[in-house]
Amino acid sequence: MIASRFRRHRHLLAPTVWITVVLAVTAALWAPSVNDPGLSPLQLTVSDFAALDRGGPIEMTMGLLGAVSLVLLLVARARRLPVRGLPSVLLTVWGVGLLVAAVVPTDPLTSDLGAPAYVHRYASIAAFVALPLAGLLLDRRTRALPGATGAVLRLRALSLAALAGAVLMAYVAGPGGRELIGLVERGLLGCEVAMVGVLGRYVQRWTPTSELRLAA
Repeated sequence: MIASRFRRHRHLLAPTVWITVVLAVTAALWAPSVNDPGLSPLQLTVSDFAALDRGGPIEMTMGLLGAVSLVLLLVARARRLPVRGLPSVLLTVWGVGLLVAAVVPTDPLTSDLGAPAYVHRYASIAAFVALPLAGLLLDRRTRALPGATGAVLRLRALSLAALAGAVLMAYVAGPGGRELIGLVERGLLGCEVAMVGVLGRYVQRWTPTSELRLAA
């Protein structure tokens, strides 16, 4: 059923994914100036700004990106791309983590976090780590497939950059004293939403003839 619907609407998949990516990036960059021009997006995280504007564009696009990512995974599985097993688990963690982070807010501009804020934090951490790991696994599985070279190179580069960003984010959030945490997080988010776009484009271009040459 999903595969049949995919065939009818395959041309809409990548544009939908990339529109969602653009909306997510725009919300992360534009919303801070709307909340309070005096607040610095370099020093505050996207979640900090989302907490100041509950139900605003950041939370809506975060939830939309999570939902689109889960739909993308369903389509990839229906088309028998090599995502089953651990990649599927990691991509699910990414999508569900974004949805949870969108629904469960953090506490605005405070170091005294309540229980919902911890749920938001660990859902976000799980999502940020899961997607680049999934990207590296998919890199290994798809590099030998026909027509995959360009997508694989982009996916590998973005995955490595995202993992480096996650490590830097962990340092900045802890020993680094949150210095420029907003800048680091936005760089990390940029890599990860671009990964979703690359995956969407690759799933769209997948053809039945290439299904016979799946990686083990």
